[in-house]
Amino acid sequence: MIRMLCLLLLAATPAAAQETRSLSAGGTSPRAAIDQLGWLVGSWTGEAMGDRVAETYSAPLGGRIVGHFVAGDGKGGVSFTELVEYVPLNGSIAYRVRHFGPDMKGWEDKIGVPVVFPLVAVEGARWYFDGMTIDRTGPDALTMWVRIGDGAKANEVPFRLKRAEGSAKP
Repeated sequence: MIRMLCLLLLAATPAAAQETRSLSAGGTSPRAAIDQLGWLVGSWTGEAMGDRVAETYSAPLGGRIVGHFVAGDGKGGVSFTELVEYVPLNGSIAYRVRHFGPDMKGWEDKIGVPVVFPLVAVEGARWYFDGMTIDRTGPDALTMWVRIGDGAKANEVPFRLKRAEGSAKP
């Protein structure tokens, strides 16, 4: 499954590494609250990695925003899905994700924990997490930039999304 994602990423048009940031070793995340991301609530659709994608977020509940993501495989099927959440972390926020293949086998099953992206900075409509950026490009549009890979082999892949028609606005 990871091999399939790598092939999809090779087919995507990556950007030069400039849209995402990293939290320096020993760095501290800025203060932030889950409610500041309440505008994400609802369903979003768009394109990434050469196919359609969709993401849906629930209203904040229990101090977190929970959502799910699905990516097409370019052949009318599903490449992978994600269970995602924005959670409080040390007075700030982190984005946590677990990936699943179309058979629901978890990619992180071997390590038993989600991938965690702590908040690095908030600048206007841009939320920089460690390796992922949410850029609110309009009231009903956003681009998520995700850094895939490490070092010189890292690519930043854009996920361009718009609020789905009929999706409730917070």
